[in-house]
Amino acid sequence: MSHNDLPSEMQSHQQINSARVVVFDVDGTLYDARRLRRRMLTEILLYCLGDPRRLTLLRTLHVYRCEREKLADQEATNIIALQYERPAALLQVPPGEIESKITPWIHKRPLRHLETTRVSGVRRFFDHLRDSGRKLGVLSDYPAASKLEALGLPADCVVASTDPEVNRLKPHPAGLELLIRKLDADPSECLLIGDRDSRDGEVARRLEMPYYLRVARASDPYREFTDYLELLPHF
Repeated sequence: MSHNDLPSEMQSHQQINSARVVVFDVDGTLYDARRLRRRMLTEILLYCLGDPRRLTLLRTLHVYRCEREKLADQEATNIIALQYERPAALLQVPPGEIESKITPWIHKRPLRHLETTRVSGVRRFFDHLRDSGRKLGVLSDYPAASKLEALGLPADCVVASTDPEVNRLKPHPAGLELLIRKLDADPSECLLIGDRDSRDGEVARRLEMPYYLRVARASDPYREFTDYLELLPHF
């Protein structure tokens, strides 16, 4: 059973307690992406103030993100190469130049901020799930191992869209299919927790997997992971 809207407390309770495997998205789900973006924007602006020629970094990051969203919408293959080739063509620079700018500012520098932007209660929630005998999976559109280490959140299986055997972005189901195969599970035994319906919700629907969207707004009764703990009274 899939849900487009926020489920009731009873539905959430049943979904979590019936799942043998809980799969998490990373960006915007395990940490506050808005807070992280604000911090990174401050870092980038300070970096650019040192040399106005560095302002091209802002455009590079913007074009990279926009083109990556298009690749996801198009469900393109070979995203490992295309994520750099597409923006490089638009900006008329070599793909290697795009990658050299993206790697520090998208994959490395944000790591120092992840622990302090981690969503409240998520570590305890992971511990409760693991102590109950459930497997924890992570499915991310970006390399996730270093992020999970920075967040202090170990998982049983981590799959990224940039893994060579996947090479497609959500909502294409290749990554989720690989993850559940590695965990020897059936989609009906799993629950996916994410934050974007067009990506996380859609990939779950394609495999007929139950899912829950954690939305950072007042209407979400489970905005923080500490709120999920009340759904696990027997753990």
